Amino acid sequence: MAHALFKQILMTRLPMRFYSPSEIDRLKDLRDAGYIRVVFSPPQGAAAPSATVHEVTNLGRAAARYFGSGDGPHPDLPSVTFVLPCRHDPAG
Repeated sequence: MAHALFKQILMTRLPMRFYSPSEIDRLKDLRDAGYIRVVFSPPQGAAAPSATVHEVTNLGRAAARYFGSGDGPHPDLPSVTFVLPCRHDPAG
């Protein structure tokens, strides 16, 4: 789930590199939502594709604060579900 990966990114020192195809797909969702700045490296020869997260954007930090990622519930805010748009084609 992209939410769990986003929480992991928020709690880790950047830059952070990922190699798993499923994590790379979730990073595309986070990028498309505007939450992170990430660079995708295409596979070269035998090397697998990778992605390097360089920054959590202001929008990403605002979403983390609003949705309570990493710092517990906010009783003064309405209950909402953390949803990311999925606008990329996983095949490409």
